[in-house]
Amino acid sequence: MPELEQSYSLVWLRAFYHLRSWASAKPRLLKLSAAIVVGAVLFGPSVWMLRVIPPLWRDLDAYLQVTQPPSTATILIWGPLYCFAARIPLYLGYALDCLTAGAPFPGPGFFLRPSLTDSGVLLLVLSQHVALGFSALYLIASTSRLFLVRLILAIVWAANPLFYVFANCVGSETLSMVFVLLLGAIGLRIIQHRRRVPRKQWILFGVLLWLCILTRHINAVLAAVMPLTFLFLTAFRSIAVPFAGSQLLCRWRRLRARSDLWKASVAIALGVTCIIFANASLRALSAAAHIPYHSTVGFTFLFRLDFLAALPAEKRNQYLDEVAKRTSSPEVKKAFSILRSAAPNGPNWSTQAFAKQVQLSPSPREWNLQVAKLCLLLNRMAQACLYPPSKLLLSAVVSDFKKSQGSTIPSLVQQLFATTAFHVSHRGLTPNYASLSTFRDNSPAQIMAIFEKYSYFHRWARISYVAFLFLWFINLALLAVLTKVRKEEVATVFSYAAALMLVGLLMMLANCFLNVFQARYTLPMWELTIVSLAVLFGKTMDVCFSPRIPSG
Repeated sequence: MPELEQSYSLVWLRAFYHLRSWASAKPRLLKLSAAIVVGAVLFGPSVWMLRVIPPLWRDLDAYLQVTQPPSTATILIWGPLYCFAARIPLYLGYALDCLTAGAPFPGPGFFLRPSLTDSGVLLLVLSQHVALGFSALYLIASTSRLFLVRLILAIVWAANPLFYVFANCVGSETLSMVFVLLLGAIGLRIIQHRRRVPRKQWILFGVLLWLCILTRHINAVLAAVMPLTFLFLTAFRSIAVPFAGSQLLCRWRRLRARSDLWKASVAIALGVTCIIFANASLRALSAAAHIPYHSTVGFTFLFRLDFLAALPAEKRNQYLDEVAKRTSSPEVKKAFSILRSAAPNGPNWSTQAFAKQVQLSPSPREWNLQVAKLCLLLNRMAQACLYPPSKLLLSAVVSDFKKSQGSTIPSLVQQLFATTAFHVSHRGLTPNYASLSTFRDNSPAQIMAIFEKYSYFHRWARISYVAFLFLWFINLALLAVLTKVRKEEVATVFSYAAALMLVGLLMMLANCFLNVFQARYTLPMWELTIVSLAVLFGKTMDVCFSPRIPSG
């Protein structure tokens, strides 16, 4: 019997030896196989969703983004990148239908006023799912060196419906979501360099940041991620200098702090450059479309004033009188007077009605000029309200920010089904919807029934953002304990994760100042915190199970 047991042991040892030799001889094949497994997990929900759920539409904004010609709306109000990039798959789908029917292909004029078809919308949604899958795969591959950790992250990622439902929805948030994932992955690779960061990675980060801003204007806040990361690092290393055990270690920490401060200055310069370049791109597109360039912050802020309708008349009038005194412009004072009379009618500030009341005649020949004048007026109104913000406005902002902290992933997902169902019942608002399968083959009740039917959309219902943030802090504390035991330095990961989370909260706060709360506005906050937690979890597992590899 001992001989038999020994022979079994030899067989297992030989098998293990051959497996290790095969893995060493074919590392590329092994890495490819691991990537395929992780990718299959990540693409699983997309395949299911494309088969079961019709393409969703965020709201009327999404319809205008992909159907309107170059104008103030598609260049200045919404980021122009999605408005025009989405027309490529729409064109290909329409061309495919023409090829099948033997009809001539559409000309370049299609990109000015696209026609919506089932094939085009399906190709658009399919391309969004593919982009989401590959960006998520790249991010997860960047968080850890261990296959099992990547697999665990992929499984948890696939169990979260948030990103997949947005990928199945038409609207600029989807492209923004994909770019933010890539930005998070590139930022992680930048901080993994202990000394000099390759110029190529800085350039790639800058290009992604520029594209993010052109997709959604609020994404300009993302320029703060890398500067915050390196400033946190600089502060940490500077504080640690007096506690160095030797003069050599003290000098080393000072050098590291100076290096991080230099990287912070590079990141600040890069962020400012990207914002300037994005603004220049908007000006160039406006000039090409023959429309006056102007900021649309005031147009957005007009919806923030919805909070006035819920106030008692005395408080509301007192607030409007107070902000009207901050301006010397008769037009702005008149606009506040109009708001004062309109508030009792409910929280519905119609910009068309508002334009008529302030005597901005929307004649077709001068439409772009009139819109520019209206936006300039709204900008001056916003300036009067925001500099400085009153207690009433701050109270509304705080109230909306609290709502965002109590938001859940299912509530965000449900909004996309609800907006689609609304337009199914109001097809007159969007004539091109009528021919699409989402609206042709479904009723509002059927659209909402899809959300109610599948438990996949409800699994995270008990986890609010505050609860998720609590999990983030637990992971942070666990990593801190493990690094102390293993004597590893992970200050860069701490700083980067904290910067991602804080910028997400800052974007949410900016939205609360500039617009009334909507569930979909919490997407950047959720996304950046999820990316941050993935970074922390990946590093925690690496510290637990990997050989010690020092990192900055």
